[in-house]
Amino acid sequence: MTERVAIIDLGSNSARLIVMHIYHNGAYNLVYNQKESVRLSEGMSETGVLTHEAMWRAIGTLKIFAHMCELVNVDKILAVATAAVRNAKNGNEFLELVHQHTGIPLRAVSGETEAHLGYTGIINTLDVDNALLFDLGGASTEVTLIKDRLPAAVASLPFGAVNLTERFNTQDKASEVQLAAMREYIISHLERLPWLRRLYLPIVGVGGTARNIAKIDQKQKNYPFPKVHNYRFGSMAFDEVWRGLVKTNMAQRRKYPGLSSERADIIIAGTTIVKALLEVSQATNIIISGCGVREGMFLEHYLAQQQQPGLIPDILLHSTRNMLLFYKGNEAHAEHVARLAETMFDKWHSILRLTSRDRKLLRVASLLHDIGITINYYDHARHSAYLVENARLFGLTHREQMLVAVVAGWHNGASAKYVRNKIYSEFLDQHNWQTARKMALLLALAESLETTQLGLVQDVEPSITGSQAVLKLITDDPVSIERQAAAQHRKWFKKELGFDLIIE
Repeated sequence: MTERVAIIDLGSNSARLIVMHIYHNGAYNLVYNQKESVRLSEGMSETGVLTHEAMWRAIGTLKIFAHMCELVNVDKILAVATAAVRNAKNGNEFLELVHQHTGIPLRAVSGETEAHLGYTGIINTLDVDNALLFDLGGASTEVTLIKDRLPAAVASLPFGAVNLTERFNTQDKASEVQLAAMREYIISHLERLPWLRRLYLPIVGVGGTARNIAKIDQKQKNYPFPKVHNYRFGSMAFDEVWRGLVKTNMAQRRKYPGLSSERADIIIAGTTIVKALLEVSQATNIIISGCGVREGMFLEHYLAQQQQPGLIPDILLHSTRNMLLFYKGNEAHAEHVARLAETMFDKWHSILRLTSRDRKLLRVASLLHDIGITINYYDHARHSAYLVENARLFGLTHREQMLVAVVAGWHNGASAKYVRNKIYSEFLDQHNWQTARKMALLLALAESLETTQLGLVQDVEPSITGSQAVLKLITDDPVSIERQAAAQHRKWFKKELGFDLIIE
């Protein structure tokens, strides 16, 4: 059964819509994404009431979202409103107006529920065991302490980038007095949470402010990859971003490299919250998550439907399998190739000199090496590399994703054009290229032994004898095609590892 699920997240600053498609084989994929600035909490800090203008701005946007849901044939709408609506005295009245004018079943969620949804979105898409998560919105900031991938403490703080900007009037250039007062206000709230102090852990940020900080840092460093999910940088790099921003007025920030112009007025307050969190928690570094509440809502729905646990045990393997199913890869072939490659990795470990992490990356490349056939069978290895490079693979650093892309692209043999490709050469150093060649060699051999895709080579017994690497094939068939295909990689094997390859 296929299903299209729309997820709507109405925040205090922005309204977001994503549409996820669940396919009959269990694969899922993002098919639509829209974000609009609504400033729902604007003017609310004094009265505690949503203004008439802000409510109708939001309803106008939600009408567009409802229309888009009809256009793309959505089966189910999951919609939440966060801090502005839950804190507003007229929040229920607003929810009724939304349902009356758009038909969207919008519900206001508590700060704890919002934090849990953000946690679900982050922990199932980022490889972190212990960290402090923060979801910085327009009118609230949710913080969650993670220990062994589980929430150990949760709090919802009553300030975000919009209401803090209004409170301290930092839309334009902020004075030192304003910045000091704002910092003191934030710190006074953070110090009420003793579990936040001196954690010495990474802080993981989600939300528009966090993404914009990453984009500014990427622009300053001429970062070659536009992806912000799992982008990492240190507290000194963040301080440089913050110091650069507080020197500017709003007109200058509208043109600031990497900063969204619609966030120019609230970025000072937003980054000052992050600065205070870094100071109090003594964070080791910052990790940016592109996934949060919306992904958390979807995964809760999807995992329950698939009767899977809400905490995905291995996010890399889960997302790899999702990509394999989405591109309709031959699962049996991919699994068999991966198993053969891993056996060679284990038995030839002494001559390969690769790590256990490399073994995991080899499995990912092996499972996805043929997905490029979806585009075109001819030159499909190159297409596989491109798809892997841009895939939503979770649990990989950006460098690791490039490495896996190269290995998948080299499964028919190494090619110098990858080394000349700017994006790969920016990420991979000489050692990484050497690792990629060794892993690609194992994948190429495993693929050769599955040339007919009949599973004729049931298993392999690799060994080392003197200056020879022996590959014994376990089979009930002469497998002449497979042996011939594998033999073509002897020269590459000798060049890479210095051993003669003997196939028995």
